[in-house]
Amino acid sequence: MAILPSYHLAYRHQTSLWCLRVIAILPILMALSAHAHADEMMSDNPNKPLTEVVNPALPEAFLDDTLIANDTEPMLDSPDLYALLDAEFAADRGDVGKALTIYKAESFKKNATHVFERALGLSLEFESPDKSLAFATAWQTHNPEHLPAWFYVTHLALKAGEYKQAAAMLSTILHYDPNANLEQILTGIMPSDQNEQKELFNALIPLGQNNASVSVLRAGLLMGIGEQSAALLHVNHALSLEPTNLAFITLKLDILKLQNRMDELWTYLHQIRKKLPTEKELYLYEVRHLLAVGELNDAWQLLTLANKHTNSPDVILLSGLVALDSGRYTNAIELLTPLTKNPDFKNQAHYYTAIGYERLGDNLNARKHYEQVHSYEQVLDARTKVMGFYMLENNIDAAVNTLVALRDEFEVYATDSYILQAELYLRQGDKQHAKDLLTVANREYPNDDRLLFASFQLLEDELSFEDRRAAIDKLLELDDFNPQYQLADVKLRLEKNPDDDTALQTAIDISHIGADDPNYDSQLQLDALLVLANHALSKQHYDAVIDYLQAPYDVMPTLNVGIALLRAYQGLDNQEMVEQLLSDLQNRFGNQDGSFDDSQIY
Repeated sequence: MAILPSYHLAYRHQTSLWCLRVIAILPILMALSAHAHADEMMSDNPNKPLTEVVNPALPEAFLDDTLIANDTEPMLDSPDLYALLDAEFAADRGDVGKALTIYKAESFKKNATHVFERALGLSLEFESPDKSLAFATAWQTHNPEHLPAWFYVTHLALKAGEYKQAAAMLSTILHYDPNANLEQILTGIMPSDQNEQKELFNALIPLGQNNASVSVLRAGLLMGIGEQSAALLHVNHALSLEPTNLAFITLKLDILKLQNRMDELWTYLHQIRKKLPTEKELYLYEVRHLLAVGELNDAWQLLTLANKHTNSPDVILLSGLVALDSGRYTNAIELLTPLTKNPDFKNQAHYYTAIGYERLGDNLNARKHYEQVHSYEQVLDARTKVMGFYMLENNIDAAVNTLVALRDEFEVYATDSYILQAELYLRQGDKQHAKDLLTVANREYPNDDRLLFASFQLLEDELSFEDRRAAIDKLLELDDFNPQYQLADVKLRLEKNPDDDTALQTAIDISHIGADDPNYDSQLQLDALLVLANHALSKQHYDAVIDYLQAPYDVMPTLNVGIALLRAYQGLDNQEMVEQLLSDLQNRFGNQDGSFDDSQIY
């Protein structure tokens, strides 16, 4: 086989890239050849000439061709294929400025609707709303009969805060079609500033009252400035035009809720639900309220009614969850089992069906359903459960195989599977196997701090001070904000210097992490308190030890905490508490014959 010269290979590679780029803009080329500009004329009233309703009065600033193509005057012929390829290559290389310049210029030629859409897409992604608006406005002015451009310009004008221009375009659209659906135009453009809300509201005043979408936009603006009663009037008007529009119905319910008119809200909801008995959201609105106030039984009854009328998988799934939370495990299984055949719901259905069986004590069926969970969100918890069931059966090989399969199928959970497998070996008393496994795992993922920390915890008692210092330094290098690594660093620093005030303050900060903090961990907090208590013991500050540990011991007694407390009470010569605590430790943590190894205390 002859070896091709390097320049030949480079040419072949470049040709391949050209082919790929041609494929990328093929829809544009096909549209050009089919004169897509004519095909995309969207008209609900073809007898009315569009030129009679287009409003030509647009700000001159938006017609400045320098915003379009760097002073390039577009020629009135079809777009140039090579220019489009050049633009696409520029975009692919990250030269968006050049791509936009070419695409914008080419979009002003004949039959260039798809070129315009490609240019506008790039502009929306890489340019500010005002620049996108300037381009779209200029293009729409050159193509006054292209209806989609009316909608583009209106949406962009609203987004850019050009409310007078937006109102003018809305007037144009509504003059052409008074019943036009404007929801896509109005989505995501509600200004947050109250002055802008008032400005937009005033700009909409000349549009009249015949379009439901405009009425709802007015209502939203009035809600933003605290005028709920006036907003409700506009929503009611919109509902008189579109009485079954779910978005309008929900908005009315929300306004009534804001006004705390709850009796009126439920009366209206129940009335509208009778008219629209198959609309699931009308059931779910009330169900969410019942769940928020803890009325599980009422929520269950309403969901049962909803299932009779809607046959919605979403409602069935929620019914299953409420059944689980209210102790109706058999009902939950009956509801969720059919959903395991639904491709969109099968993973959730298997997961929650497994929970139902688990709470009934049927571990075999629970395990079978957990094994069928393959969704990213729930697979780790499901496989951990499967491992636990196999361990209860003393089937260690199956438990290990479950974890190996987890990291084979979901590499993102490889670290979790290795750590779980190491813990499994430790529970079996096989420390050497756990060491070997974590050694392999650390070689495979050398910069994974969780694996390194798991190895550190396993080997901490066997490592020299220097090796522990090196491991902690590496952990902090990988994640210096991790409070677990910070606390490990604190322990090491206090071991070397018991008077390290900075280390002590770090331990105090960790012990004060609130339950609403993402870094909160009850075990981590207890570990930090133990560090502080042991330091206080070394200084004979016995009252401080009790302040740190008595409440945690009362809530969740552990041997280490109990021993530290016992030493503090001994230091205070409080014999009554010593005897009481010693008896409690013997009862909780004594050997099978009831004896307690007092040597652990001294």
